[in-house]
Amino acid sequence: MAISVNIKMYRIGELGDCFLLRFKNDNEITHVLIDCGSYWNNNSSIARLKEIAADIKKQVEGHKLDIIVGTHQHNDHLSGFIHANSIFKSIKPEQIWLSWLDDPSPDNKKGRKIGEDYNNYLNSLRHISKELTKSFYNDVDDKIKQRVKSMLGFYGVSNNDRVNAKTNKLPAELPALAREALQQMGKKDPQYLSPGDVFNLPGISNGAIKVYVLGPPKEEEFLYKKEPRKDETFDHKLGVNSANADKLLMAMKKITGSEHEENDEDPFPFDELYDPPANFDKYKIVETAYNKDEWRQIQTDWINQAEQLALWLDGFTNNSSLVLAFEIVKTKKVLLFAADAQAGNWRSWKEIKWKKMPPDFNWLTLMKNTVLYKTGHHGSHNSTLAEALNNMTHKELVVMIPVEKSDPMVNFGKGWQMPAVNLYSELKKRSQNRIIRMDEGIAKAAEWDKLPNKPSINDLYCEYEVKE
Repeated sequence: MAISVNIKMYRIGELGDCFLLRFKNDNEITHVLIDCGSYWNNNSSIARLKEIAADIKKQVEGHKLDIIVGTHQHNDHLSGFIHANSIFKSIKPEQIWLSWLDDPSPDNKKGRKIGEDYNNYLNSLRHISKELTKSFYNDVDDKIKQRVKSMLGFYGVSNNDRVNAKTNKLPAELPALAREALQQMGKKDPQYLSPGDVFNLPGISNGAIKVYVLGPPKEEEFLYKKEPRKDETFDHKLGVNSANADKLLMAMKKITGSEHEENDEDPFPFDELYDPPANFDKYKIVETAYNKDEWRQIQTDWINQAEQLALWLDGFTNNSSLVLAFEIVKTKKVLLFAADAQAGNWRSWKEIKWKKMPPDFNWLTLMKNTVLYKTGHHGSHNSTLAEALNNMTHKELVVMIPVEKSDPMVNFGKGWQMPAVNLYSELKKRSQNRIIRMDEGIAKAAEWDKLPNKPSINDLYCEYEVKE
């Protein structure tokens, strides 16, 4: 009996991820859905996600959807489980796989503490973005405001939620709601996976398909590092950054007068302004205090920190990605799904203690046998570690990139081009141009003829099949 793995990369039409895998071993079939989400949350986004969910239901008809994998709490990976929730519930998936960070059990003290710090951090950023809409910050670079707003877009925080919240507590972000929906969706209890876990894929007998869990890391050293270089400038502790965001928010509220504290030790960029008489223009006093000597002006430059805090949280969320490798045991061929893992996540793989594996087995064993690589973070510059790609030497390597060039977020700013130019060049070189993109489809390459199967494409998805 021959084993095959059919991979459908759904064409979201914007920044997003959705992959349906069908593992077949003679008459045995297991379906695994990895993520389903898009970034923008507008009417066309929702309509497309519902169309995709309906097709997934059609694809598994007569069998079942065995596994749904939710990799991490970003809108472009999980929003479909809210927008098309009724469709997914009607499919009745067997089980949900999430990372150890999502495990709500009392024993998971580290994961729960990280989750608490994470939520505090995100809530502060939401309010920072709301404060930036006030007239006092009119001179702040619009690019900074837009980037903070765009970062919050990954959490499904709408402009209305930011600006017009009727209470101090802003609504729960969409990815968190999606995670909660997933935790209730499976027939069986969710399975929370940790790096080093190795197990047989359900529904395929004799251990013919193995699953390896590579990330997210449990060590803070790796969990908080997003950039693939030594001169990392972000703080390595989520709690510390959460406190920084909280302090920045309080300073912003105090300087605009929306909050007043008497304690001199409370956060403030400089000494608090004296209380003016009632007939004084508060903003005029601020302007005078800041502009007395032109060379001393710092005005609102300190608000630039808001963008760095937003970028840091985005990088942390990506590093918290659940990363899976599926191995066809007979031929050792590997399919690697890296979600949005960034540098720290990748580096941590070197330290994994694999359960019930030979001593000489390590992460490079998986890299060298990779025949299908779903690029990390839509092909951004810090999403594929050079050492890993340099070891993807299998002659059948194919690369799938869930990217949409028409989406403005793929050219968000410095270092954000997706796919990054140098990385994209190396991916083409390693795969002999066997590239499948969500937007452009199948790259022209004579090397497709050397594979057992050729890819195909339609309006809804790009499709490729790996054979043993």
